Amino acid sequence: MVKPSLARFVGEGPALIGAYLEEQQNLTAVERFSSAHDRQHDGALAGATPKLESHYRDLLPLTKPKPGQQYAFEVDLDRCSGCKACVTACHNLNGLDGDETWRSVGLIHNVIGKPLQQTVTTACQHCLEPSCSHGCPVKAYEKDPITGIVKHLDDQCIGCEYCILKCPYDVPQYHHGKGIVRKCDMCVGRLEAGEAPACVQACPTKAIRITLVEQAEVRKNFADYAALPGAPDPSYTMPTTRYKTARVFPESMEAADAYKLRKEKAHYPLIVMLVLSQLAAGSIVATEAGSLAGILAAAPGFQSLLRIAGALFMTVAIAVSVMHLGRPQYAFRAVIGFRRSWLSREIVAFGLLQMAACAAACASLIAALRPAFLPAGLNAGLATLAVAPASRIGLIALALLAVHCSAMVYRDTPRALWASRITSAKFLLSGALTGLSALLAFIAVYARCSGAAAGFGSGFAAGADAHALATALYATLPLLLIAKLACEAQVHRHLDDQDANPLKKAALLLRGQLRGFHTLRFNLGLLSGFLLPLFQLYRGYSGSIGDAVLAGSIAVLLLAGELCERYLFFTACVPPRMPGA
Repeated sequence: MVKPSLARFVGEGPALIGAYLEEQQNLTAVERFSSAHDRQHDGALAGATPKLESHYRDLLPLTKPKPGQQYAFEVDLDRCSGCKACVTACHNLNGLDGDETWRSVGLIHNVIGKPLQQTVTTACQHCLEPSCSHGCPVKAYEKDPITGIVKHLDDQCIGCEYCILKCPYDVPQYHHGKGIVRKCDMCVGRLEAGEAPACVQACPTKAIRITLVEQAEVRKNFADYAALPGAPDPSYTMPTTRYKTARVFPESMEAADAYKLRKEKAHYPLIVMLVLSQLAAGSIVATEAGSLAGILAAAPGFQSLLRIAGALFMTVAIAVSVMHLGRPQYAFRAVIGFRRSWLSREIVAFGLLQMAACAAACASLIAALRPAFLPAGLNAGLATLAVAPASRIGLIALALLAVHCSAMVYRDTPRALWASRITSAKFLLSGALTGLSALLAFIAVYARCSGAAAGFGSGFAAGADAHALATALYATLPLLLIAKLACEAQVHRHLDDQDANPLKKAALLLRGQLRGFHTLRFNLGLLSGFLLPLFQLYRGYSGSIGDAVLAGSIAVLLLAGELCERYLFFTACVPPRMPGA
């Protein structure tokens, strides 16, 4: 819009009026419509109906939602031309950035038999059971009890992006500049003023309108909503958008982008956090289980070292996880959604584990050193606490619970690669592999630094020495690695699937775009978890410096392999989407 210069506003009245008249000639179409509507609305106050009211009134319900009802989108596919006026209107009215899209237009087609194609406009489904809201750890979503609109509370959001993983319709969009997620709210402000949402009003063929739906009817016949070829399973969230058409689509109808492959976002802070947290949990379980079994009972100094390492790993993992947030200064809010969100439960569980691990490390260290500045009674009490079976069992249970919550964060999503027990098995085996390899490295290094492997070994337990313990660990690692690689290989069974389902796409990504990382992960695992342990078993454990170097190499390479696996865990996980979303 051309703006009059400042000089035009200085001087006599006629010049100012002329400047305003000149400005009126450069109004946009939207501004001209708004100006004309306002003028006619003023006339309607005297009893006349605004002539332009038909442009939006017939696209809205005549009444507000009654109890048991809510607003919903209705799309007439036979009217949709794919012009994307709805996308442009939504983008401009809501002030979205270039990479933000709250409404999209996709394509479904049939290539078997009679050719057929259909454009589809999609946006937020304003579901009865919104998974974005159920998964949010800070309760940054609310479903309006009157209108049924699922709103996002920008001020409450911390930018964890978990709602993006939870939504099967790819609706929430992350805004990098603001560090929060944003989404369609059905232009609730316009609805309250009796005007249609931007996408509805902008559609030249009136293919989109707002209707009232009975929530009980949606729950009963949920398969009739968001029902399109290639659309996600509606039972997960109970969507409310209804797509109408007079045609009958053939069974071979599918999304035009059904075979498009693209790797997903890596989430690097989460990669590091998951691997380190599972390393911490694994080392804590190994330490406390070894103490309960009597293997480490006579080595309090070594126990203290292991417990300090476990607490340190857990502390670093939590610190790295905060880097994933768009607004890390509000990370403390993440426990608000504990009752519904597995992400909140994971945060609480790992926080408790970190505090318990630090307390156990301090108690163990004080019990081993028995500092003179502390009262004798306190030293004795801490020594008793450090070796108490109840505290060790509690730490083991808490570590396993934390890993379980971490796995459920991903299992509780509509993503096929994550939503199975295999995810839990992967996480537990990662903890076992990295935890035992860390224990093995500490044994080798501590034995070497203590001066004599035999003398150190006799401090573990009667009948067990460093040689026997290291040999048992070296023999266990290959078995754990085989189990872990078997879990990871499950996805390749879907390469021969006839339809382009998410698991087949994941397998194709691993064989294609992610082939390099996939090969690197396999080679690192094979070398560190299988070949090197077998080589050490062949040469025998002697407590030499070579044993310490080999054990440290196994731990580092296994950790690198798990980082590669977790990278593939995120990037190969194809989410469900609406056609063209």
